[in-house]
Amino acid sequence: MKMYVDSTTMVEDIKKVFSNAYPFLKIELYIKKAVERNVPAKKEPLPYYLHMGAYLNKQHINYAIDISNNITVAELEMQFEKIGLIAEVQRKSGNVWIETFLTNNWTLQQQNEEGEEISSHFNNSQ
Repeated sequence: MKMYVDSTTMVEDIKKVFSNAYPFLKIELYIKKAVERNVPAKKEPLPYYLHMGAYLNKQHINYAIDISNNITVAELEMQFEKIGLIAEVQRKSGNVWIETFLTNNWTLQQQNEEGEEISSHFNNSQ
């Protein structure tokens, strides 16, 4: 499955497509913002209502991001990095969202299934 991103795509569009494909995952997009010399860059979240044109690398106009079941979180994040963005996938765990950096070698399908299983156990225990 491909998600297409161009300069007119809004951050909200990316989040919706991703969440529709993986209901127990969500994606957050950031830009790197340098603070000052010798200080690491910090992440600044992109507002959902912004168009991607201001943030995409200008080498290409249209991007196809692979969000297939067999893509790992690390591979997905690398795809976004190539177009000039930082992506972070989070998994639903009960009623909170957790970062997946410790399991970024898992596929999107594995992450989503884990989120579903944890959330169903949480819901059943209430």
